[in-house]
Amino acid sequence: MKIAVLKDCDGNISEFFNAVCFDIYEKKTDTWSVINKISFPKIEPNIPKILRKNTEELLSTVTDCSVIASKGLRGIPYSVFDMAGFHIFEIQEINSEILDEIVDDVRSANITKTENKEIITSSFPTETAVAGVYELDLVALQEKFPEISSKKALLDFMNNTPFMYLNLICKHIPPWIENSGKYNIEIKYADKDLTKAVISKKCAII
Repeated sequence: MKIAVLKDCDGNISEFFNAVCFDIYEKKTDTWSVINKISFPKIEPNIPKILRKNTEELLSTVTDCSVIASKGLRGIPYSVFDMAGFHIFEIQEINSEILDEIVDDVRSANITKTENKEIITSSFPTETAVAGVYELDLVALQEKFPEISSKKALLDFMNNTPFMYLNLICKHIPPWIENSGKYNIEIKYADKDLTKAVISKKCAII
């Protein structure tokens, strides 16, 4: 992992508007070192349109890096780097321990991001081999992700997906589905711990 550190003309860590270069740090064989120095003209806190343009031009100089550290990065510059997907850190000094902590924080953030994507993917009913027929094991989903409620898993699907049938495994039929009057519910199996049901939308009465 490479870390771009903003520095001033004296080689000290700098806030954005005093910076004249990026020092690119990388850890090799347990030692952090500067592997590249990218110089640029000092950017003035100009009118927003010019400031954004000048900041965006810096992005092309650090294409192989997604982590930036400085004494201060705020406003439009922060927005530009944030929108470009950079992990942004504010530090007052630089040493191996701080750089290692940045790496740990980035890895933790990436793990969380991956887990969130997995939650989003897992929480939506999947279509079976039969078109229009979906299935969701809500019991297994909530065992893995206890923070997902039945509404979080199903409300958007029920309201916005044109499905014929939903095969649902749950501990009990969610009351907001059962009491809505919008659905036909056929219980295929039920005991005190598990319910298997087929849910379909009721036809509109004209």
